[in-house]
Amino acid sequence: MKIAVTAASGQLGSSIAKQLINELGNKDVIGIARSPKKANHLGIEIRKGDYDSRQELDLALKDIDVVLLVSGMAEPQKRIQQHRNVIETAKVNGIKKIVYTSIIGDEKNTSFAPIVQSNRQTELDIKNSGLEWVIGRN
Repeated sequence: MKIAVTAASGQLGSSIAKQLINELGNKDVIGIARSPKKANHLGIEIRKGDYDSRQELDLALKDIDVVLLVSGMAEPQKRIQQHRNVIETAKVNGIKKIVYTSIIGDEKNTSFAPIVQSNRQTELDIKNSGLEWVIGRN
């Protein structure tokens, strides 16, 4: 089973990839990164994949069984479309399951609410995708 971890060059994506490598070995974990050189230290196959590029994501998600979607860092409305790009590309590539790193938080009355709302929209998009899914709120 091949698992792709998005944002593998970032702090959370890198940490998740390392844990998966410890559990599964380095042959079944694929890193996806906007800047692949920044993730080379993981010692796994790294594929170029920018959340804004459906073409890159399509190539990056070939022959993958599960994708772990680390929430993007763009402004909330842009992030929704970026996450949809990953979800749609996963479906096109026959990926079986998507795991999403969402967040906890109040959806109203805080300065952080727009980010929480965008993550809730991604959760809904994943639930409606037809894929098996797991959503974690950290």
